[in-house]
Amino acid sequence: MSLMAELRRRHVFKVGGAYVVIAWLVVQAASIAFPAFDAPPWVLRVFILILMLGFPIALVMAWAFDATPEGLRLEPAPLGNKRMALIAITLAGLALGWYFVGQPAVRDSIDAANAVAPAAPAAVVAAADQDAADPPASRKSIAVLPFVNMSAEPDNEYFSDGISEELLNALVRVPGLGVASRTSSFAYKNRREMGAGAIARELKVAHVLEGSVRKSGSRVRITAQLIDAADERHLWSESYDRELTDIFAIQDEIAAAIVAALRVKLDAADVASVAAARADTQNVQAYDLYLKARELFIARRDLPESVRLYEQAIALDPDFARAHEGLAAVASIIGTWGHDERDYFALVPPAATRALELDPSLSMPWAARSMVRKQAWPIDYAAVLDELERAIDADARNATALLWRAMAWIELGYFERAAADLDRCLALEPGYHNCRTHKALVFLYTGDDDAALALFERTVADGVFGSRLYHFVDPLLRRGERTAAMLLLDAQEISPELRAIIVARHGQAQGPHPGARALVERQLASARTPVGKAMTRARLYLWLGDFEGVAASNDTLSEIIAWERDPPDFRNSPQMKRKLIDMGAVAYWRAQGFPPQCRAAEQGDFTCD
Repeated sequence: MSLMAELRRRHVFKVGGAYVVIAWLVVQAASIAFPAFDAPPWVLRVFILILMLGFPIALVMAWAFDATPEGLRLEPAPLGNKRMALIAITLAGLALGWYFVGQPAVRDSIDAANAVAPAAPAAVVAAADQDAADPPASRKSIAVLPFVNMSAEPDNEYFSDGISEELLNALVRVPGLGVASRTSSFAYKNRREMGAGAIARELKVAHVLEGSVRKSGSRVRITAQLIDAADERHLWSESYDRELTDIFAIQDEIAAAIVAALRVKLDAADVASVAAARADTQNVQAYDLYLKARELFIARRDLPESVRLYEQAIALDPDFARAHEGLAAVASIIGTWGHDERDYFALVPPAATRALELDPSLSMPWAARSMVRKQAWPIDYAAVLDELERAIDADARNATALLWRAMAWIELGYFERAAADLDRCLALEPGYHNCRTHKALVFLYTGDDDAALALFERTVADGVFGSRLYHFVDPLLRRGERTAAMLLLDAQEISPELRAIIVARHGQAQGPHPGARALVERQLASARTPVGKAMTRARLYLWLGDFEGVAASNDTLSEIIAWERDPPDFRNSPQMKRKLIDMGAVAYWRAQGFPPQCRAAEQGDFTCD
């Protein structure tokens, strides 16, 4: 009898096939169940290893035994065939086990032996670092993905996001370590099916930190794992079960362990201090409120609630510097989102001042103060730019301060300076849509409609449809895309009557619309959402050709009006010049120099091309 016939007779092929199918199903179930119980990654690998080692054993048992009514009995076979079969089965089993398990297991064993454990003494870390070759710069990079909320309450997601951001901020302070921005990393919050390797390639980092947070009552469990993105190997993983009062200690431990595992060239004494979480408060309830408020502010969602939560955190801990900083930040921008329930700007100066008293190293309080200065006309642009400079000096990675300074440069007409700040902003935060939108405005005001609309369309494709929409109505109409322009006006809650008038008047020097004042007041009275309420009188009057209305409308929000190309007769009109004078732009020019497109004229006049 041939060997193949003997293998079929003894059901070796059937047993092998059934084993593979059942093992595959079991592995699929385990890959779902183990993470749900926060099992460390090595448990699943050991489980798979055991299943793989069982494969050749099952084949040998199928060959050697036969199932009979009396039970299993040893199946005799010709010696030659038995030897051949045993050799073939053993070699096949060993080959399969080595291919699927052996190589990864050996690699993981080597990695585990080479990795520095989180609890290793600092002297050991330092000695190892002295002997190790300095890795390439590209290897010293990491992205902190938002940790998964494993709590029973979905609303606790703000807490898991907050932990992720605290770890990111701790790692940012490590010299020589490139850290992907929050905006970039959090763009993958609901795209985990891509896998760590694919995400890392898109973010251009060599390592990924991911994990989960389970919060229950006064206890929290944080699981974190560091992945080498090149082959998605786990360099380090750990779980922490603690009381919430230890939350800052957990963050410190995770950050220090990551630094050790990455072998970043640090002096051993610096590891703990450089990669430390900021514990500005020991009041856990105040910290919890702070995380909720910050999440709402970052998402630009329910900003009045964000203000209220910051105020509650400050009431619980008046010395919580970052809570004062957060209150100043949200109060400085809430008006631009159409909220006028209270005088939010009045909250900014005391909150910013107190934050800097408690922690002079903070950056955002300076930027928030600059926004308040822009509400009083004429704007002292020198003071505004000075405070933004101080914000950027305090934190060169403060992309919001760079954006706000770019906005001031745009208002003043210094487009090259604005573009430089926006490029820096996007280099730090590639997903910062507001920086991208204002970069599109720079293209608009320098005459490149195609580049401007390409950036705008990219932002809309990313699902962002809010800030500065009205600037793109005119370029769409210049390209003849009337339907798109009408839809854009509709998204800003412009009434059908006013929409038709704006489109019909575009590109024509017709003088003011006879019913402009009534149309503007009806439009503003009908606004219901923050997008509609953010529309300014000056913008509406410009569309309706009422230049006197534009000049007289010193809205509480500084508006970029002077550089618009439609209506064409607005440029260099007396009303345009009056607007620039009232804003404070001309005073800044006379002190600091005119922008390239403008120049002084006789008798104190000026002109802009």
